[in-house]
Amino acid sequence: MRDGRAGDASRLWPVLLEDGCEPVHDVPPGGEPGALVGVRGDGWQCLVEVGRCTVEVVTGPRPSLLDLARDHERAMGRILPAARRAGYRLLGFGIQPRTPPGRSLLSPKQRYPYLVEATVGRWLSWCVTASDQVHVDAGRDDLVPLMNVMNALSGAVIALTANSSVYRGRPGRFSSGREGLMTPVTEEPYRHGAVPRAFAGLEDYVRFVLGFRCLFLPNGRGGYRLVQGPLVHLAGELGFERYLFHDHYWWPSARPRARLGTLEVRPACQQPPAASWAAAALATGLAEAHREASALLEDLAPDPWPALLAFRGRAVRDGVRAVEPVPGFLAHAVDLAEAGLRVRGFGEEPLLEPLRERLDRGGGPADDARRLARESGAQALAGALALG
Repeated sequence: MRDGRAGDASRLWPVLLEDGCEPVHDVPPGGEPGALVGVRGDGWQCLVEVGRCTVEVVTGPRPSLLDLARDHERAMGRILPAARRAGYRLLGFGIQPRTPPGRSLLSPKQRYPYLVEATVGRWLSWCVTASDQVHVDAGRDDLVPLMNVMNALSGAVIALTANSSVYRGRPGRFSSGREGLMTPVTEEPYRHGAVPRAFAGLEDYVRFVLGFRCLFLPNGRGGYRLVQGPLVHLAGELGFERYLFHDHYWWPSARPRARLGTLEVRPACQQPPAASWAAAALATGLAEAHREASALLEDLAPDPWPALLAFRGRAVRDGVRAVEPVPGFLAHAVDLAEAGLRVRGFGEEPLLEPLRERLDRGGGPADDARRLARESGAQALAGALALG
């Protein structure tokens, strides 16, 4: 809302439907359409995600980030006026700055109460977070090397894009609150965020995923049911469709999306208005340059993962001010991303400039948000971060 508290995105749907958009309903596997959870426009969708207060704008696929930006701008040209009519502001921030998570914020998708029960309520922190995710095309031969590099570099992505440092109405201890607060979602190490090692191949990856507890499954009657134990130990349950469902509920920083043929890069916070495409440019450029990035990581140590995991933890806490594994590590990551974007040939390199500015001044938007919240309060912060 205008004072920085959580609103209800469902108030946007009637306005956008009157404006010519098409409805999007929650549809459980094998079930009938359920609650209205968003709308679809020309080349974009606006959806409610885990929390009622989080608007997810989906575009793509497109050849370039500049094409995506045009689709996104067209979407925001419809969504922002609808938000204003509803008395809301949309924020360029990675977490709800004032309202704490709770069941009242859970969106009306049928599967979410099962996730809340399976995680004893810890999953509710997702009700108030907003990430800036990008999918990159990934073929079978490149998938595992690409996934390994992007998970290894997740600390760099977090450090450069951390922007969720004010929550529950006050400055928090995490620069990336969305990463820090979501890590213990199931009390299973590495279920969310960090990945402990590189994967040797697809079989190694699948076996790793199957080791996690299966939280819930479709019940075959258009609904869901809770289950107990790893999927691989559930008699008669293991099959490709059930595996894909289970795979959707582990949340590493970079994960394959088998149905789409992409790698989803997840750890960046929603960015401030002036840097809307910086996170997507960083992830896309690093993915394009993943072979060169792999060589950079190998130079850190014979086994770089312990150092990278330690850095990731510091990045979640300190953002761009985090002590780097080696001097210049973050600047080198941005250089690699710029080289990768240049190879693509679309002129996307200027989108990285906000990240270079953060490195030059030794501070990022998480630091700015904390300072403004201390000086003027979370309500003033919401006004400063408003989109449009």
